Amino acid sequence: MIHISFEKRLYSSGLIRMGITICAIIFALFAGGVFLYAIGVNPFSAYFNVCSQIFGNKWGIEDLLLKMSPLMLTGISVAIAAKMRLWNIGADGQLYMGACAATWVALTFGGSNGLTLLPMMFVAGVIAGALWIFIPAFLKAHFNVNDIITTLLMNYIAINWVDYLLFGSWRDPNSLNFPITAIFPSAASLPMIKNVNLHIGFLIGIFIILLIYFFLVKSKFGIHVNIVGNNPNAAEYSGINKKRLIILIMMISGAIAGLAGVIELTGVHHRLQQNISLGYGYTGIIVTWLSRAHPLGVIFNAFFMAFVFVGGEIMQMNAGLPVAMIYLFQGIILFSVLGSDVFAEYKLKIKRKA
Repeated sequence: MIHISFEKRLYSSGLIRMGITICAIIFALFAGGVFLYAIGVNPFSAYFNVCSQIFGNKWGIEDLLLKMSPLMLTGISVAIAAKMRLWNIGADGQLYMGACAATWVALTFGGSNGLTLLPMMFVAGVIAGALWIFIPAFLKAHFNVNDIITTLLMNYIAINWVDYLLFGSWRDPNSLNFPITAIFPSAASLPMIKNVNLHIGFLIGIFIILLIYFFLVKSKFGIHVNIVGNNPNAAEYSGINKKRLIILIMMISGAIAGLAGVIELTGVHHRLQQNISLGYGYTGIIVTWLSRAHPLGVIFNAFFMAFVFVGGEIMQMNAGLPVAMIYLFQGIILFSVLGSDVFAEYKLKIKRKA
């Protein structure tokens, strides 16, 4: 007779967690392949075509890095909040509000000095993202209101507010009634990296991640964040102002998500429109889970999720699959990673009994 049980691990190293995450991703790809086969698509040829078209030409790599830029920022946005056991599910709404504030600057001051327009858009977007999360942060800090629910509901307000403006006073009269704004002036566009069809938002994303990593690891501020996240009671005994730190961390998280909206607006679209985010805020949650909220891990997992986005686009073009397949893969990956957490904390014991 075989007896199977779970035994609590005394210590779970980073290497064990990395191996478990890799196994979870492999399982997710296998499960996704089963769905592809079920709808009549050969999963092996589909995966091969995706890899060859992404890494076999310059366009594929550029598109991969282009989608990686907002994913790095939304990923680190969720990750910095997760360091304190807080969940910013509203990164998508903060992204929209950052883009909305930057659009207001472009439409209002577009005819002014071109040298100041782009910095003003960045400042407005960052402030808008931080202010948009302030209400959930205040409620969490002072009344312990569930931050998952409040940040999630703020998404719907932000997206519908942007729609209201696009269908109203911000709609371009020359757009044939499409809900889009007028094209921004050239001064409102991010510079491009030389010889590459990629804006510098990619470099900004890496810089922000390295900056957050430095503050979390090397600064007194980071020590306080880790103490509050790991042991709130010890933080109170040590005199750390927990409420103020919760509000500050969540506003930093919202500011980074707002920055993602500005970069997507000024680097890709150059005008505000519906669906400016392809679910980057929600995908940032998956990036955070894959990286276990480690800032440097966000870079690599943003790359992987960007691969899922671009791969989905390629399968749409080649096999005529709907966009729902992208969301299907994201869901499988998220549930696989969530389920694999059991093996990070427990090990499987198999015993043979007489």
